[in-house]
Amino acid sequence: MIIIVLAVLTALTYISWFYIKSAPTRIVAGLISFGLLAATVLLLTANMNSHYGMKNVTTTTERTIYSAGGSKSPAGMLITQELGTKSGNYVMIFADREDGKAKPHYVPNKKKMVEAVHKTATYKTADVDKATVKTVTTRREWQNHFFKWLLDFGGEGHSLVKQTTTVTVPKNTWVVLSAKQAKQVTAKQKAASQNKAAAAAQQKQMRDAIQAKVTAYIEANPKASANDIANYSKEATAEMTASAMKQLLK
Repeated sequence: MIIIVLAVLTALTYISWFYIKSAPTRIVAGLISFGLLAATVLLLTANMNSHYGMKNVTTTTERTIYSAGGSKSPAGMLITQELGTKSGNYVMIFADREDGKAKPHYVPNKKKMVEAVHKTATYKTADVDKATVKTVTTRREWQNHFFKWLLDFGGEGHSLVKQTTTVTVPKNTWVVLSAKQAKQVTAKQKAASQNKAAAAAQQKQMRDAIQAKVTAYIEANPKASANDIANYSKEATAEMTASAMKQLLK
């Protein structure tokens, strides 16, 4: 709309100064139309330079994510691939549902590179019970309908200013791997499984270690319910499995 307003005011300014014969009327009309034209140009310039008439609106979403290794593995797995060198920006593979298939997330959209450069995704490990992804998005919105009606000629509303995504996984029960490390672990697990005697001995050793941890938990918590014990056993299994996977990386 502002383009139309500029065109109308330009025409009025021209008409006022060159077609109105009465000097007093010409001066008054010319100054008013020119003043409005100058104010409109300044408003457009302020919008283009500093986004005048707009405001930043930030929204935060958080949801649970699931292991890239599937639900059968006691330990969770997050596969990462850094974009560039020391960028701190990652493509990450995980599942959106417990029974869902793992897939890559945060792959830059080459068709929208202007927007992609404002997006970052990273990860961290923490003392938490479940894996989550938190996304903080800041978009530029119009302050009110008047500014939108007047200045929205290029679709500036809802434009992305910044989007930061952080994946947080439990430090004891999840393993963070690069794509190369994931292949390395898979290869070592496959090789180990071919030696059935060694694999059976290793599984027995892990079961005994888990049982020892559960026994110690029961002794330390004599009033623990069956559900509490089952949850602890599940957590201990996940911790031991994650620890074994980490050992394969060494």
